[in-house]
Formats: sequence, C-alpha cells, structure tokens
Amino acid sequence: MNDLGKNVPAGWYDDGTGGQRYWDGQAWTDHTAPGAAAATATAPIAMDLADAAVYGPADASSEASPKSFIATWLFALFLGFFGVDRFYLGKIGTGIAKLLTLGGLGIWVLVDLILVLAGAQRDRQGRNLDGYAKHRKLAWIITGVVLVLSLIINVVNAAGRADDAGASAPAADSAPAAETDKDADAPAEPAAPTIEDPAVVESAFGKEVESDMWWYAVVLDNPNADHVFPSAAITIEAVDANGVILDSGNEYTTILQGRTVVVGDFISVGSGTIAKLDVRGPTAAAATSSPAAETGSFSVSDIATAEEFGWLTVSGKVTSAFSKDQELVKVSVIARDAAGTIVGSDYTFIDRLPAGGTAQFESSLWNLDGVPAGAVFEASATL
Repeated sequence: MNDLGKNVPAGWYDDGTGGQRYWDGQAWTDHTAPGAAAATATAPIAMDLADAAVYGPADASSEASPKSFIATWLFALFLGFFGVDRFYLGKIGTGIAKLLTLGGLGIWVLVDLILVLAGAQRDRQGRNLDGYAKHRKLAWIITGVVLVLSLIINVVNAAGRADDAGASAPAADSAPAAETDKDADAPAEPAAPTIEDPAVVESAFGKEVESDMWWYAVVLDNPNADHVFPSAAITIEAVDANGVILDSGNEYTTILQGRTVVVGDFISVGSGTIAKLDVRGPTAAAATSSPAAETGSFSVSDIATAEEFGWLTVSGKVTSAFSKDQELVKVSVIARDAAGTIVGSDYTFIDRLPAGGTAQFESSLWNLDGVPAGAVFEASATL
C-alpha cells in the first residue's frame, strides 16, 4: 500500500482490498476496519464506541468537521470535569456520563485531553476537528505551561499548610505546671483501646462485555466499634501475572464501623490481563474516635431488578440514620453468583439523603450477557 503523503490528514482510508485502514497523518498504522459501502476513499469512519452505540455509524459525507479544535481543547483543559468538551462535540451520552462521574474522578479528563492534543478526538460524526494541524503545537505548549503552574501552586500551598500546622502546634514544655502536681494516689486512667487497621475481606474484578474496561469490587471491614476513618484514601491497583501494574483506581470515602464496599472501573488496562488486585488503604493512625451509639449509618432495602432490551436495572432504597442531611451518597451495587462469588459491580449516586429520611436509587448499566442466571444483587451506601 502506498503512502498518502504528509499533507493528507489523519483518518480512515480505503486500503485497496475493500477494507479500511487508519492513516495517522505520517504513516499507516495497524488499525483496520471492514469496508463500508457508503464510505468514500477519504471519509473518516472512526467514532467513540460509547457514542456510536447511541448515534449510529459515522456520516462519511464530509471529511472536515465544523467543530473547532481550539474550542474542544479549551473545554477539555478547563471544563473537562463537567464533560463540556463532549457536549460540544455532540456526544451527549458520554458527556452526561462524564459529568455525573466528575470526569471519571479526573482519569477521563486526562484521557480526553490527550486524545484532543494527539488529534485522535473526533466529533459526533467521526470527522476531524477543524484547525488541529494549525494550532496543535500552540495547544501542547499552553497545556504544558498550565500543568506546570498547577503543580507549582499545589506544592506551594502544601508547604504553606505544613508551616501553619507546625506554627500552631503547642510546645512540648508548655503544659501547665499543675499537671506535675497531681495526687500520686489518684487512680490510673484506663488504657486507650487498641485500634486495628481496616482489613480487605473480599475483592473481585472482571472485564466488561464488548468493552476494554474492567470493573472491580473491594469489601473492607472496620473492626473498631468506636472509631471511623473519615475521607480515607483507598488505592486499588490492577496487576498482571508478571507483577506489572496495568492501571489503578483511587477512592475517597469514610469507612464507618463494619463493612464498606468500594467499586469502580479500570479504563486504561488496554490489551493486558488483570491477574490480581493490590489494595492500599488507611492505617490505624488515621482513625477518629466516634462511639458506635453516636455514629450514623445507612441501611438498604427493597432491592429489585427489571430487564429491558438486553439490559438489567437494579433499584432500591437507602435510609439514613444520620442526624444531618448527607449529599452525594455513593451507592455501590454488586452481583453474586449461586456460589456467592462477586461477578459484577456498578455504582450510582443519591444527590441528597435527608437526616433520618429515605431516598431511592437506580443502577441501569448491567449488560445481561455478563450477568449469570440466578445472580443475587447487594447494595451498600457510603459517604
């Protein structure tokens, strides 16, 4: 197959055998696709899979997109957490998903920004963004400057907070003299209770049907009846058989007494295969005293399922025992097979759960092809 020339934009082209092959603007890649009767030799046919399922095949009647590369890049850089770049490109479905997940907790934002800068992002019809070749170098430079400035600002702020904390700490020898004059015969104070680290009691993972994404689920147990772990950082690493970390997920949640379920997705595993999960979380030093009788809790009831068009919806209700309203309560849903093994997971959010009140939830991203017959669903809520 002959080269097309350096002035031919990236896109899908006829490979001369009735199929399609991707030209990256410099050379042919290994990406191929079946030929399409309606596509011309210069019409791009690539489209994000998530949006192709909603909008159908790309319109090959026009090579140039009316959507601006500059606008898409700026939206991805500054408003990516809200999915504005995908809404602008007409990708409403993934735009909503990106908005609801706050840009995939930052991971999706970074992926989309790289796609735009690399010229791989397309509009809803699969067409190249206008002005990429002209402005890509400037976009790379400005993006690098913005990222470096953000890093510097974060480092300076962290150093400032550390200095403030050190200045506000009381001196070791500033205790009142009266402390040394206590009655020697006074009864000794009871020993502080022993605090244990949260333990991982169960974990599972699996590959999504017809997707490169993987799901994961981790069940933690907090054995400390009178302590919780507020805003705990939990890192879940996907590791292959050779010990290589393929991807990682970061969760931030309050670990209450008893069991806490953490679920999420890996989106950057690529062609690798996950062999195990490595989970790292808070230690006993991060625990905060919270007597069990005073700590709030959540309870889940009325779990039900419904099937439609090859998809399964799981719904239920969450009741709060907290004394204050709770916002953005995460509901983690897991599926177990007949043997009790976790075979799938998903999550959704409740915007506001009133103090002592109840709110319903619905998880509707379950592909029936990936759910075994007779599966049982469980749900739990976390802060």
